[in-house]
Amino acid sequence: MKPSELKALSIIAERAAADAAAFIRQHNEGDIVVDRKKGMSSEASSVVTWVDLQCQALILERLQESRERYDIGLLTEELPDDGSRLTREYFWCVDPLDGTLAFTARKPGYAVSIALIDRAGVPVIGVVHEPITRQYMVAVQGQGVRSTLQAPTEMSDTSDQLVCFLDQQMAVHPRYEALRTMLDTVAQEMHLSGVVYVSGSGAVLQACHVALHEHAVFFKIPKTQLGGGCIWDYAATACFFGELARPVSDLSGAPLHLNNPDTPFMNHCGVLYSSEQQITDHLIAFFESIH
Repeated sequence: MKPSELKALSIIAERAAADAAAFIRQHNEGDIVVDRKKGMSSEASSVVTWVDLQCQALILERLQESRERYDIGLLTEELPDDGSRLTREYFWCVDPLDGTLAFTARKPGYAVSIALIDRAGVPVIGVVHEPITRQYMVAVQGQGVRSTLQAPTEMSDTSDQLVCFLDQQMAVHPRYEALRTMLDTVAQEMHLSGVVYVSGSGAVLQACHVALHEHAVFFKIPKTQLGGGCIWDYAATACFFGELARPVSDLSGAPLHLNNPDTPFMNHCGVLYSSEQQITDHLIAFFESIH
């Protein structure tokens, strides 16, 4: 696809994400009914609301004309995988409301995420829109990153610290204390004053916040149960990291496979985003040592 076409499609995705974010803002107060998806291994991966579904419908309506014009496939969180991602040259990948658990708790940490991925699994457009602040991050392959996104308050005054965005399930992992010890060592090697742990946001914003910091990491460990993230959780942010030339991989160090023909789930391989290769290398070595 030509650079001009990618740029035009990124504008369409930006508008769709902004419209969905505006819809979320209209419904981010008061009680909300929460449903549960079957077969998921964590509360974060199982919760869904009617707002998720309405945002998805709105986004798909905005993307429909581009799908017809360019014969683009689709993978979106709240609809079954129709296989079009495996037969088209490109597919839209949509997470209409990442961080639904934070949304239902009426806490910051949720966002709209849209990406365009080629059949080989390489994201070529990434768009993230944060509804509360109306901030965004956008990337187009070969055309850089634009961002108004700002770091959360938990990251204030952390320029001389290592910030670890932690999956809440990691806090109950049997090797959690060993992980903390290892990260303390990494901080010392990097001449940093310590480690700050942040949790509570969805995967999309956690990865975005790593991109905003000089010394930060976000990861999810592999597990056998469904959950732990899907293609739509990582597609847009992987595009950001590619354009920023920052490390992003699975937890063995292999490139993220964002169009696995067998499953959209990524629980089997885990993910790792970091601001520096040194941090990535330490995390990979640590998890290799405990498996």
